[in-house]
Amino acid sequence: MDIKDIIINSSERLQGHMQFEEYQNNLLNAIFYYYLSKRIEKENNKKLFKYDLNYEEAFYEENMEYYGNKIKNDSLNDYGYFIHPKNLYKNIIKEKNKIKELNNAFKQIQFMDEKPENLFTEIPLNYDSSTIDNYNSLLIDINKLSLDKNDANILMKFFLNNSFTPCNISILLSKLVCYANETLKNVYDATCGSCSTLLMLNEEGDIENFFGQEIKKNSCKLAKINLMMHDIHPNNINIYNEDSTTTKRKLPPIDAIVSHPPFLKKWESNKKLLNDKRFNTYKKLPPKSKASYAFLETMIYHLKDDGIMAVVMPQGVLFRSKAEKEIRKTFIEEKNYIDAVIGLPEKSFPKNVSACILVLRKNRKKDEKIIIIDASKEYLKKNNLNILTNENIDKIVSTYRNRLEIEKYSHNTTISEIKENDYNLNVKRYVDTYEEKDKINIHETLNEIEKLEKEINILKKEEKELFHKLNLDLP
Repeated sequence: MDIKDIIINSSERLQGHMQFEEYQNNLLNAIFYYYLSKRIEKENNKKLFKYDLNYEEAFYEENMEYYGNKIKNDSLNDYGYFIHPKNLYKNIIKEKNKIKELNNAFKQIQFMDEKPENLFTEIPLNYDSSTIDNYNSLLIDINKLSLDKNDANILMKFFLNNSFTPCNISILLSKLVCYANETLKNVYDATCGSCSTLLMLNEEGDIENFFGQEIKKNSCKLAKINLMMHDIHPNNINIYNEDSTTTKRKLPPIDAIVSHPPFLKKWESNKKLLNDKRFNTYKKLPPKSKASYAFLETMIYHLKDDGIMAVVMPQGVLFRSKAEKEIRKTFIEEKNYIDAVIGLPEKSFPKNVSACILVLRKNRKKDEKIIIIDASKEYLKKNNLNILTNENIDKIVSTYRNRLEIEKYSHNTTISEIKENDYNLNVKRYVDTYEEKDKINIHETLNEIEKLEKEINILKKEEKELFHKLNLDLP
């Protein structure tokens, strides 16, 4: 049985008996606890093998003082949590009242910093007997899962529905900011969702600390669970349930930032924020109806001087007027932050908003050019989305890193050229992708028409003669 079977079966058994959010929480609680239980037993069994003991035996009375206490302390240090063997998932499902025992286990799990109630909510016991029976069957089925990192990704997609950043976009963001085998001490996402975009950086480099802000409480919980199910130590997880644009969070200097803020989100554009260091150097606040630049200003504020960030934005940030134009002008001319603009294919996201990626750096040289890449024409159509293939992604990254000028694909522009365009960064102004159609030769076409007319007249004459021979009238 795999994770998709669990989701389908549990949905059929339970969804009609409770609210969808409650069903999701109950399912996630059980699967996450099963993962933690299975991991701590497996890792400690490896350590105890040379002593001819297993995890449960280490906590027998005769072994407790020498082995059990050490295993407990080591587990808290090495994995950030501890589950007593009596509360292992495999033991809980042997009990008659499985849900009650699981709820008790939620309370007894120990974390170094995180409080258990921040990650687990009790499964209600007041369901009818049929629902309780279905739950018990589900808990038994969960114990059959192997669970790997890909299963965690499937879970996050299920819980977040269409707000999940497409995998190909997350891969592109991570490759743009992270070079092979580079160590990144601190990474950050101001709208982290389930942290799946941040986790992609782990595939490209070695990351120590994960920082994120997320306004939705449920998504914030998912982020912590997702990171832990990818074996990130809880001590290295710093996810805050808050609006990053209005809550100024004190963070260490950030090495790399990747993010996909919600498109066209409104925000609290309060004039008091002009006293905030994140916003006061831009003279104007972004409009209340569009928070895009508020997210950009927040993230660049936390970026260290030699750091790099890649952020998905609606293409409107490239050319919209009024306050956004003034902020864009400061980004380009005064701050010199914008390093690259990458146009993405339409339908790159479930909500079909024309999107781009902005790459920003603080330590750009004064006369350094901005590379504009039009990646909107090269993709694979899959279901209702247009997907960047590995080949498409590699071409974008190579073009960016090597500053390649490719006809109808990329152009290195200067700040002077952008100024001439009134600080409009619309990709089409800098990369001409127009394919000229073959010119029509009027004389050849007229001659061809005349030739065809003669042939038609000949055929009509032959048709008339044939009908005459057959003593038939023409239809």
